[in-house]
Parts: sequence; structure tokens; C-alpha cells
Amino acid sequence: MRLPLRKKQGEQPGRRRLSAERLAEKRQSENRNQTTTFRRNRTLVGSLSSEVSSAGELSGDLRSPRAHVHHLTAHRRRLGTIFILVFGAICFLGWLLYEFSATVDVSPTSGIAISQSRYEHAIEDYFAAHPFQRFRVLLDDGALTKYLQQVTPEVSSVSSDGSDGFVTSEFDLTFRRPVVGWLIGTHEYYVDDSGVSFQVNYFEQPGVKIVDQSGVPETAGTTVASSRFLRFVGLAITLAKADNLTITQAIIPVDTTHQVEVIVSGHNYPIKLSLDRPVGEQIEDMEHALAYFDTRGQSPQYIDLRVSGKAYYK
Repeated sequence: MRLPLRKKQGEQPGRRRLSAERLAEKRQSENRNQTTTFRRNRTLVGSLSSEVSSAGELSGDLRSPRAHVHHLTAHRRRLGTIFILVFGAICFLGWLLYEFSATVDVSPTSGIAISQSRYEHAIEDYFAAHPFQRFRVLLDDGALTKYLQQVTPEVSSVSSDGSDGFVTSEFDLTFRRPVVGWLIGTHEYYVDDSGVSFQVNYFEQPGVKIVDQSGVPETAGTTVASSRFLRFVGLAITLAKADNLTITQAIIPVDTTHQVEVIVSGHNYPIKLSLDRPVGEQIEDMEHALAYFDTRGQSPQYIDLRVSGKAYYK
């Protein structure tokens, strides 16, 4: 007969040990299924009753239906704020792209045919030196006009005409209209009504050419004639045409700026006029002097009308 083994000291019976293991497994399963709300050593805050409120109910672990609605409302507000910020950022970036001038397109205000590449390259060079002004909102039209007047003197003004496509800006150019041609040495210039000279002309050729024999060096884009001088020449041409006389050429003599010699069509000798005398009186004297020599069939070397009431000739 086999004797039962003596159990070790402190050893539980198999039945009790099995029950303890099952109890431990059950507790672990409950802990896994249990939310963090019911963890050990935590204080439960809030109330599930719609009639009982507690301190910190909105931030508590237990929320009543009313607190839950408040929580969802605050969450929707946060999402709405984020959406508005994102939408505003997208709109701002879109506006920046709309205002940005990656490429330029030029067009004349008078609808004439021009060399567009000449002025597009000039504007691009200006933007290369002033990159922030590629945004039209930061563009300084005055500074751009001044720059173009230096590199392309025939431009009178320039202005931005808004967008002309994706990241493309359109610029309107106003060009100088010549009132007279100006011959300085072997170079021919044109002069507008403000006295500024330029070499590229997109309009009709002026009927009067001024020959500068004063010897003063000039370059395109500078003022070669005062507004007083141009007004004098322009008024002399107008008054002479009213008397059926056509002035074809004006000559600035050497070492003087207060007189001009004009050539009348059909006469090959110059007529000296003074800027210090009224132009109307000199044109009237010129008409009488030309009629006098024409009736006699004479052709002097010159006629001098600079002195009031007298005409000198040679």
C-alpha cells in the first residue's frame, strides 16, 4: 500500500490554487476591459445625473448629457476656428500669387506697334534689382517710370494694369510724342513738348528738324531744349503756316541759346529770329521781308529780324 505524500509546508491545495489562478485571470480580464475612468487610485469627478451638478463638471471624467453637449459644442468651435484659419491662409496665399509678377506683358496706351521685348527686359531688370516690388501692391510706379526713362528715354510713363494671367502682370506704357526732330552732329534725336530728347519714335515724323550747331554735347534722355525754346519754335511754325509759309528747318547757331535761324520752304537762305522778341511780330516781319525779296527776285545770304521794326540782310 502506497502512503500519501506529505504536503510541503505552506503549499496550498490544488483546488484552492486553481481557484486563485482563475480569480487572477478574471481580474486581469476585467482590468483590460475597464476604461481609465475606473482605474485604481483615481478620483472620479462629475455627475451622470442631469439634476445633480458637481464642481468641474465640464472637465470631469463623468459628464452629464448637458456637459456632454457643451463638450461637443466646444469641440466644434475649435474645429471651426482651425478651418477658418486654414481657409484664410489659403486665400492669403492665393492673393499673393495673384499679386505676384513672375512675368510681365507690356502694351502701349495709344495702341501703336512697339518692340515689346525691349521694355519687358527693362522691367525684368528693374524687378531683379527690387525683388519685393514684384508684388503689385508694393510696386512703386514712380520709381519704375524713372528707371525706364533712363534706359528707354522714349517712355514717358508706365503704370500697372493688373493681372494678365497666372502670375503675369500687364503694364501700360505711354510714349513721348515728338514735336521736332533734333540733329546733333551725326545723331538724330526727337524732342517732345517737355524738351526731352529720345531716339526711338513710334509716331509720325515731325515736320520740322532742328539742327544744333551750338557744339554742346547731349545724350538721349536729357533735356536739350527749354520749354520756352520749344514754345517759341512751335508758335513760329503755327503762325507761319497761317500766313501760307512752311518752316522746314530750324538752326541753333554756334555759341548762342537766345536765337534761332529758320528755313522757309522755297527759300534757301536762313532768317534769324530772337527768343527775346515776341514771336508774332517777327513772323509778321518775316512775311513782309520775304514778299519784298520775292517781288524783286533777290536771294540774300540771310535776313536778320532780331531788332524790332527793322530787317537786316546781306
